[in-house]
Amino acid sequence: MSHFERWQKTFMLSLLAPALGFYAERRYQSLPPLSPANGMRLHRDVSGDKPLPSLSIIVPARNEAANLQYLLPSLQAVAYAGPIEVIVVDDNSEDETAVIAQAYRTKVIRLTELPPGWVGKPHAMYHGAAAAKGEWLLFTDADTIHAPSGPEEAVRYAIKHNLDGLSLFLEQECHSMGDRLALMAAFAGLFTAWPRDSAYLNGQYLLIRRDVYEESGGITTVRHETLEDLALGKHLRKSGYNVPMMRGENAAKVRMYHNNQEMWHGMNRLGSQSLRFSGLRSLITIFFITIAMNPLLVLFAVMSGKVRRRWLPLTWGAVFIGFLPWAKRYGSLAYAALSPIGALIVQIASFWGIIRHVFKKGIHWKGRIVQQNDV
Repeated sequence: MSHFERWQKTFMLSLLAPALGFYAERRYQSLPPLSPANGMRLHRDVSGDKPLPSLSIIVPARNEAANLQYLLPSLQAVAYAGPIEVIVVDDNSEDETAVIAQAYRTKVIRLTELPPGWVGKPHAMYHGAAAAKGEWLLFTDADTIHAPSGPEEAVRYAIKHNLDGLSLFLEQECHSMGDRLALMAAFAGLFTAWPRDSAYLNGQYLLIRRDVYEESGGITTVRHETLEDLALGKHLRKSGYNVPMMRGENAAKVRMYHNNQEMWHGMNRLGSQSLRFSGLRSLITIFFITIAMNPLLVLFAVMSGKVRRRWLPLTWGAVFIGFLPWAKRYGSLAYAALSPIGALIVQIASFWGIIRHVFKKGIHWKGRIVQQNDV
């Protein structure tokens, strides 16, 4: 048997990368956009000059002193045609989170204990919602930065379309090569398996009517979940509420990771729960990420003399083409050439997260060891 015949399956699988990569892009583009691609526009036609319902923006924060110095000025600049309040819930931080929040004259709730059966972020969200006065609740992460018109546009859209709420995918802000490669691979993999009737929500930006939040049981129904946004989305859908996922790149941006350690822990966290929330669909994601790593395997085979060099550009070129739309989103088409490295990072980190979950080791997150379903 020739070297090519032995590796033929690997080559052929790599050739599926363009189809899967562009399918993932198509699934992402199928999400309705909150605002036009050419910039933010307020939908004044919905209610004219009438005041909007009151809005409470709730920020669960643990060790977020640095991020709050970017988030809170953006929230202070928000233009909202109605009563608005910002609540920062300090989840027993070990830094100056509460001090920074108070410096911006924000309402601060300080939590010092985490009750049994609760994960930190849902616990903070619960207390923020309990203290909120708004008719609409906007839960947003501390590592986001908001456009001045973003919250108003989200509320107007929800009212216009008679929604119970909405959740947004935000613009990803990356400051390192590792960030870009890992997130590019992770999101491309996610959308290869994105269901047409998805109930997924994004905890970075979740808007919900207060009465819906209370009637549905709110965050208490997912108090033990490490991926509380996915769990809450499934609960709301099962309860009959309409809270769609949308594209909101113009409403806010998010910097998910500030260093490689945060990125590693974040991928551990996502990987540890991927099979549970995505079921068999997660196998599609795993398949795509695996074939995206194939060029590295072929490179090793070439270096060891097992296959001829001409097969390396075949596999690498196929994966490069598959990641072109995602590389463009993350700043440069050149990143597509390094996509196998991003796929390798995601695969290893996710697998390690699964191993830690199986052996009850928990996941490192925000200075805590978080155990899933520790109730």
